[in-house]
Amino acid sequence: MTARPGAEQVSEQVSGHELIAACWTTAGACDAMGPDDRSPVPIRERVAAAVAAGFAGFGIGYLDLMEVERTVGFAAFRALLDEYGVRYLELEVLDQFHSTGETRARSDAKRADLLRAAESLGALRMKSIGSVAGGEVDIERAADDFGRLCEQAKAASGMSVGLESMPFTDIRTPDVALEIVSRAGQANGGIFLDIWHVARAGLDVSEVASLPVEHIAGVEIDDADAEVRGTLIEDTFNERRFPGEGVLDVQGFVDAVAKTGYSGPWGVEMLSTDFRAMPVRDATRRAYDTTIRFLDR
Repeated sequence: MTARPGAEQVSEQVSGHELIAACWTTAGACDAMGPDDRSPVPIRERVAAAVAAGFAGFGIGYLDLMEVERTVGFAAFRALLDEYGVRYLELEVLDQFHSTGETRARSDAKRADLLRAAESLGALRMKSIGSVAGGEVDIERAADDFGRLCEQAKAASGMSVGLESMPFTDIRTPDVALEIVSRAGQANGGIFLDIWHVARAGLDVSEVASLPVEHIAGVEIDDADAEVRGTLIEDTFNERRFPGEGVLDVQGFVDAVAKTGYSGPWGVEMLSTDFRAMPVRDATRRAYDTTIRFLDR
């Protein structure tokens, strides 16, 4: 492997846990809630910031992924990840995978792009979510569609697919996501647990400990204030806090996940107005440092 530029700046902290910088963590001053949420930060700078902070994995969102394909190409992006020693690549997010009509057509087009990227890049996993329009989910249809998505992901690259519950979508809680995943019955399909979504759905973090580890595809850490500011969607995009700087029981969540036997990499999904105003290198390092202390206790 070639030497990594700036490798001397990589965090000297040694940990037994591996962290993935989720897509927003290195995205900088993007318009996260707008129709064009692409990062203004060059992709090399983002990857370098993640590795310098100590992250073993890198996450990238759909529009940024398509921009990378257009401007750099997937082969060059894969070479960049290898150059910096990135072990895990995470793609997101496929929404409306269980929808119908024109909405489903748009989702299927995105699905095709994500699967094509996964095949070229060797992604570890892909996130999927329900409908941000809310409503009631058809569990049986969602399970069938999620199962087909997992089969396609396995055929494309062998990657896993994580179904992330969000309290403002039709798949609101981990229990609902777990039912869909269980009915789908695919070994590479599981639920994705983010402490923010777990807490805002009203679940005590201790409940996580009873989840079957074979159905956990990934875990993410961040923090939040006691008060929801604006809508739930506005709160999740604009008001998250670094782990330990909000009111969520981060250590309890980590301990509960550990009790399931989960041993994969942990994601860090920092997302807020204040965070986006920080220089990417500083923001990414702080995201790592505030998270790893909970894992290394």
